[in-house]
Amino acid sequence: MSQDIKELRVGFQENAKRVMYFAKQLLLNNNVIDVVSGTNGAPVSARACQELVRLQYATYTDIRTETNVVEGSRKVKMVIRLTKTPQFQKLFDENEEIRNQRQAERKSRQTTASPAQ
Repeated sequence: MSQDIKELRVGFQENAKRVMYFAKQLLLNNNVIDVVSGTNGAPVSARACQELVRLQYATYTDIRTETNVVEGSRKVKMVIRLTKTPQFQKLFDENEEIRNQRQAERKSRQTTASPAQ
């Protein structure tokens, strides 16, 4: 039985909060995802995955490194497999509600702070 696992690729210029957001979006529709990064993106992906586990959105299923030789040079990547927890949906909905409220507050402050022309 082959399972289609979605991948989230993390570059070295990403930040952990952005990676967490995209990982939660992928977990919304998938039970299992792989967070994949190269050598430079590994600290960011590890930090983001650790936060998702700590906040109980996901659990670690597998953590591994892979080394491939491409045109004589080694390409190393880290793969962290996350599985959605049973309380994921509840946590996600609560967080989205807070996020939407903050965005609305920010938008109302911007409209009241800027003078009409």
